[in-house]
Formats: sequence, C-alpha cells, structure tokens
Amino acid sequence: MEKNIRQLDDIIWQLDLRVDNETEFIAPYLIKANEDYIVVDVGPTCGIPELIRQLKVLGVNSSNLKYVFLTHIHLDHSGGLGTFLEFFPDTQVLVHRRGTPHLIDPDKVLWQSSLDTLGWVAEMYQKPVGVKEENIISIHEKTFNIKVNDLEFDWIETPGHASHHFSFLLKSKNIMFCGDSVGMLVPSLDSAMVPTTPHPYRMDSGIDSIKVMIEMCPEKLAFAHHAIMPDAVSLLEKHINQLNRWKECVSACLEKNIEEEEEIAIEIAKMDEESNRLINGPKEFGGLRKALIGSITGFKNLVISEKT
Repeated sequence: MEKNIRQLDDIIWQLDLRVDNETEFIAPYLIKANEDYIVVDVGPTCGIPELIRQLKVLGVNSSNLKYVFLTHIHLDHSGGLGTFLEFFPDTQVLVHRRGTPHLIDPDKVLWQSSLDTLGWVAEMYQKPVGVKEENIISIHEKTFNIKVNDLEFDWIETPGHASHHFSFLLKSKNIMFCGDSVGMLVPSLDSAMVPTTPHPYRMDSGIDSIKVMIEMCPEKLAFAHHAIMPDAVSLLEKHINQLNRWKECVSACLEKNIEEEEEIAIEIAKMDEESNRLINGPKEFGGLRKALIGSITGFKNLVISEKT
C-alpha cells in the first residue's frame, strides 16, 4: 500500500492528499459498505487529482462510490466537491441544509468569505466549482439516521466550529467522525490535540455539541485532521477543558494589551503543552500552525464580542 494511503480498519482508509506538500493535514476517509464506498469530506479543489488517483488504486469508481458525507462546507473539506463529482456524477452528497446553497453557488458566499478569511491559503486551495442540485441530499433534521448496505450511521448536528456542521457515528464500529468539532490532532507531534475555532467561533454551541457526543459514548474519534484515536470520551472531556483554558488565556492576554495572534500564541504555548508542540513545532507543519493561529483569531473575536 502507498504511504499516503493508510488502512485504519478492515473497512476504513485515510487518504492523505498532501496539500501544499504537507502531510497529516487534509486526509479524507474512505469507508467500505459491502461492495459500495463512502468518502468522508473530499478536501479542496487542488487535492482532487490526488484523491481520484488514490481512489482508483483502491478500486473505487463511478459505479461503486455511493455517497460523499460532508461534515461541513469549509474549503478544506468541500471545496473540491464540484470538480470531484465531474468524475463521479451519480454519487450523492449528504450535507447540512445550511451548506446546500453554497455548494450549488459557491461564488457569492463560500469563495468570497474564504478569500477574506484565509487570503492566499484560499487561493492555494483553488476556487470551488458549483455542485448540481440533483447530487445533494440536504439534512434538515438535527439528528438523522442512514443505512448504507450493512452499515448504519447516526448523524447529529454539532455547531460551534461552523453552523453547518454535522458529526456522525458509525454504529457497528462505535467510531464518531467528528469533523472539526473536536479540534485537530497531529499524530507525529505525540498526538497533539489543538482547537479549530475560526471566526466566528461559537464556544457555547461547540461545548454543547461535544457534550452530546459524550452522551453517545463513542469508543473512538475520527478527526478530520487527522487520525482515528481510542478513548473517545476522555478526549472529548479533555477538549472541553482545553477550550476553557484557551479562553481564559486569550482573555488574560487582551486585558494585558497583548493583542497580536503570534504574541498570544506564545502565552498559549506556556499553559498548553499540546498546543506548544505545534506552535513551536517543525516547519513541515506550517499549514496546521496557520490553522492554529486562525483559531486564536476566533477566540480573540469571541472574547471581544462578549465584552461589547
């Protein structure tokens, strides 16, 4: 098996797209349901050629790829969807109802807001192509169940990171695919877990979402960035604590007139060893570090908004 294709389970693979030549950053999951397949998030437009190549290696084609499950529609998760579906025209896409219009017409909101927020990173991801409405299954409920052949999935709305965020439980494996609702995890940095809280971050909703996942008692967490980890409930509880400590640290920084994200990062690194591994980590994790700095911006704006 190629090093960028990792089989994590008898029916689950992770496909590292090496976006911007960086590993452990954007890596969709592939799930096999008997003779059919499901892709979880497709990544940005620039990663689609590599994704299609890897799927071909694994025997996935337009006749057996049944679904794309989207946790949410941020560019690093859905930006390449329109391009992807040109090769898989019969594949159906499950997505939060709020995301549907922006997949169909990404220019008005999704692309422009990504440019405004991410700048050159959005340009590196490349502009998304619109998705045909007939390919989309919009989920309007807060909870949703779907059976794909022998596999059953329970979907739950998990806002916080984004208002259009879903997580879902693969019931037979008791694995929660949590998207970005529980931060990101970097295996090569001693499995460092750090927040993914871009502006506008809704912390109360984010923590409530994590508590709902705790009630479902998953055994493992499948992070979109970028691994499946055991001891799911402990990780979920740890992340709530981490979010609270980040907020306290950012609030203290702003009270001391420490306002630049890089300066705040220095203070966060002092009190959060896991974040420190990325903040002061190797250069090859530059993309993940940029995401962490964006998370600091989300907390900074959150604290400011609560004080006004």
